[in-house]
Amino acid sequence: MFKILIVQNDDLEKGALQNKISLINSLNASSKFYKKGVSLIEAVLFTFLSGAVFTDLYKDKIYNLWVVPAFLTGMIIAALGGADKLITTLTAVGITFILLLPVYLFKGIAAGDVKLFMAAAVFMSAQETFSCILLSFLIAGIISLIILIFKRNKKKTIHFAVPVLISALFVVGGVL
Repeated sequence: MFKILIVQNDDLEKGALQNKISLINSLNASSKFYKKGVSLIEAVLFTFLSGAVFTDLYKDKIYNLWVVPAFLTGMIIAALGGADKLITTLTAVGITFILLLPVYLFKGIAAGDVKLFMAAAVFMSAQETFSCILLSFLIAGIISLIILIFKRNKKKTIHFAVPVLISALFVVGGVL
């Protein structure tokens, strides 16, 4: 994070300047979870995932009309970033597909969830994608346990877009 310190002529005395610097340092120390500002790519990712959560919760479906434009936007951004960025992006998407295809085939998650993860992977590195997948399943397990304890409804399904958004906020947002 960049700090701009404007020093006026009457603030040039040593004590006032040191007080301003110590104030800035204390503000930095108080925000220990702060990693960086939200970039445009992260804002697009979080907006896309938030929309997917909304449609998943209210319509029980993650629409292709929502996922495909996000995927294409991420691919365009990656292509504009150069060949290295495009290769990194395609690697993250490929890893996502390879990891989640067996889970989908055994009915662990729905096809929309796989597409959601693949679209989210376009905005992340392979390591962030892998961490996001693992954390999403952990969060989904915790949600499942809470549902079993309080509702005792074994037929209840989980809206998997919610754990995906939460895990992306943790992984990409800088908490983990």
